[in-house]
Amino acid sequence: MTADSGATVRPARILIVDDEPAVSEVLSEFLSGIGFDVKVAADATAAEAAIAEYRPDVILTDINLPGRSGLDVMRVAREHDPEIAVIVITGYASAGTAIEALRQGALDYITKPFDLDQVQKLVERGSSHRRLRAENRRLLEELKQKNAILLRHEHELEQRVRIATSQLKNLYEVGKEISANLELSPRLQIACHRTRELMGARAAALLLRHPETDQFRISAASGFPADETADRTFAPGGLLERVSRQGRPERRVSEKGVQTLPDLPGLEWQSIVAVPLVAEGEGIGVLVASDGTDGFSAEDEEFLVLFASQTAIAVRNSQLFERTKSLDRLKSDFVAVVSHEIRTPLTSIKGAVELLGDPRFFQNNDQQAKLITIAHANTERLLVLISDILDFSKIESASLRLQRQVHAVEPIVATATENLKTLLCERHIDLRVHLAPELPEVYVDPDRISQVLTNLLSNAIKFSPEAGRIEVSAVEDGDTVRIGVSDHGEGIAPGNMSKLFQKFSQIDPSATRKAGGTGLGLAISKGIVEQHGGSIWVESTPGQGSTFYFTMPAGDGVLRDAVA
Repeated sequence: MTADSGATVRPARILIVDDEPAVSEVLSEFLSGIGFDVKVAADATAAEAAIAEYRPDVILTDINLPGRSGLDVMRVAREHDPEIAVIVITGYASAGTAIEALRQGALDYITKPFDLDQVQKLVERGSSHRRLRAENRRLLEELKQKNAILLRHEHELEQRVRIATSQLKNLYEVGKEISANLELSPRLQIACHRTRELMGARAAALLLRHPETDQFRISAASGFPADETADRTFAPGGLLERVSRQGRPERRVSEKGVQTLPDLPGLEWQSIVAVPLVAEGEGIGVLVASDGTDGFSAEDEEFLVLFASQTAIAVRNSQLFERTKSLDRLKSDFVAVVSHEIRTPLTSIKGAVELLGDPRFFQNNDQQAKLITIAHANTERLLVLISDILDFSKIESASLRLQRQVHAVEPIVATATENLKTLLCERHIDLRVHLAPELPEVYVDPDRISQVLTNLLSNAIKFSPEAGRIEVSAVEDGDTVRIGVSDHGEGIAPGNMSKLFQKFSQIDPSATRKAGGTGLGLAISKGIVEQHGGSIWVESTPGQGSTFYFTMPAGDGVLRDAVA
């Protein structure tokens, strides 16, 4: 038998007391066969000796025994161990005797002839009852010990609560002061000044990690001459660098008088404490204070860690605020350029094409009419793409509205390739489409997925050599369909892979300007694919070309999920 925790425990011990050998033998053989440890006694005297030596968990005793009765056995058992479970067996005794046994503490009774299934249930119940009461005793004892520990720590906790209350009040007041201005520079200076004030320090400094160079520079200081903190960075291997990399605070007291840090030669100290600034699991800086009035205690360090956590959040919010303002400016500039430089001439082209196709003004033969229709369709498509770019913020917030339906893959691929047919012919590029047989339908917005595929094909054409080759493939991949677009161009350097799906990112600006493009195509594609619940990635070998993959949910998989 095993306990609930998985630890092995001894089998429950069962004492059978009956003067009929056949009954004892049947019970012993049955209970032993289902995993119990069984001992047999033929009379009350033998049972009393077994109780002291064998220490049973459950006693099965006949009421009618030679000499003293089973009730006497039960009384002796209860005196020896009040938690022994006693089940009496009655065959000829009156029901009143069995009831009397229950009144004296018996767990239950069975009558002869008895049912072995009933015996098993009663024995298991008695064994569980005994085990639970023993566990209850153990838990009560453990509770007493823990209560004693709690009482011993009560005074210490009360002191800590008083300290924590004072610290929280200070943090609240400082938090209000820091939050009053979203601009980064004022927040840093306030945080640095308040660090010096709250810690009773002679000087304090706040260093931030530059996201591009990964160097830490002093961004705010209090108690330093201005020229000592101008454009300072700390060297690798020192105290501050170690705190920033390991993400753990350090506190030191000098035994050699005034010292300076190799990290910051302008910072003289006899006692110092430095804590990391961590936001969203990322180390963004270090907060350091030197020369407290009475040095720095462990409580001072703990408080500065709390203050640094609050400061890190405020700093990160300010950084995001300033970055958002910069992005908003870029987005506004871009939208203005697109609206003026693309939409206006494209609208004129669209109007001219519609005029050419109007039979009231021009009589066109069938071939001319076909070409005008293609030109008109592609003009409309370009206008849709421009609208998508203008709605890019909706893609970022996953609020782009999708008209999903179960749709075949082949027409989507055909639409995308038809959109670029003219460009393929101009570059003499061989486009090969490989669709796996019996390809499942997909649950997508076909226009949006066609837009993704058009973007990927357009990129492949731009960076393919003249008379090159492009392959489009589609295969089933679990509950998705994976589409790949491969070219045989120059490929992508490993250092540029992470830039591919960033908005406004152009890994080769000069080439992109030559071929055209806004730097948003892949970012838009990524947003559309991810809003469909798929993923998009690239595999590339420099000099051998690139393959862009994206996945779409298969229609049958969506239906299975809906049924489930």
